[in-house]
Amino acid sequence: MMEKPLQEDRNDSVHFTRHSRAEYNTYIKIKESDNPQAPVDYENQITPDLNEEGVRLAEQKTTEFFSRLDPEKDILFFASSNEARAIETADIYRRKAKEKGFEVLKPEHVRSGYAQEVGEGEIRVLQSLSLNVKNMIIFSVFNPDPQQNPKFIEKLDPETRAKYDVARAVINGHDYGSFGANFFHYSEKVQEIFPEIKSAKGMFDGQFRNLLKLARFGRKKAKSSGLEKNVKILAFGHENYMVHALQEYFGEHDIKNCETIDVNVDDADAILTRRGVSKKIKSEMR
Repeated sequence: MMEKPLQEDRNDSVHFTRHSRAEYNTYIKIKESDNPQAPVDYENQITPDLNEEGVRLAEQKTTEFFSRLDPEKDILFFASSNEARAIETADIYRRKAKEKGFEVLKPEHVRSGYAQEVGEGEIRVLQSLSLNVKNMIIFSVFNPDPQQNPKFIEKLDPETRAKYDVARAVINGHDYGSFGANFFHYSEKVQEIFPEIKSAKGMFDGQFRNLLKLARFGRKKAKSSGLEKNVKILAFGHENYMVHALQEYFGEHDIKNCETIDVNVDDADAILTRRGVSKKIKSEMR
């Protein structure tokens, strides 16, 4: 069966949004358990995870975001990390989009029981947007000092405890006050202690590249689909794989909750737009 001819003059794009403010209750439960080094069970998260402030922030930001789109011209596809806070943020945007008359494309597979439940089968969970936390304690080493709890640290086996103490000493040399800032500044040094951790640069080379691939794949599929409307992929995820890219292209690694980065691609280039500033991605990032 022949593909439909590619349509020119389209305006398809990806819009990456960091999740809203959350309680991180699943993380807290694991750290307070007898096995604080356990991975996250993504089909058994404590939900809802967004707090009241997070819900209000996301609802406020939907008004700002959708003012840039047109339901007569744009059709939406929702994608998310497998973390509850990202799925819940995506669902707030999804519900607001439908209130405003946008058509939402339904994925063939959702890949998450929770996304299926809250998103009515209209939010596709992607591994390329997910964190897949396999050891909560190692993941939490970047948290600022006030979030470090001696109770869970005392439950670590001696080898892990010794390595954890070394990693925390690195961070405590200058605690930047947030997970994201500490991760940006110290992930490569902590990776030397815990090789299983992906550094900010490693995530830039991996998951951030995948975000560009998602934009390019979405554009190709949209152009060959026969859809008259522009396809806007709304992707909801985390700061971890964005901080290096933001520093690289905008000189500032911080990304706020519900802040959106626009990704536009054509056959040759990718362009990131943040806070009204656009930067062309280097050719090797294609």
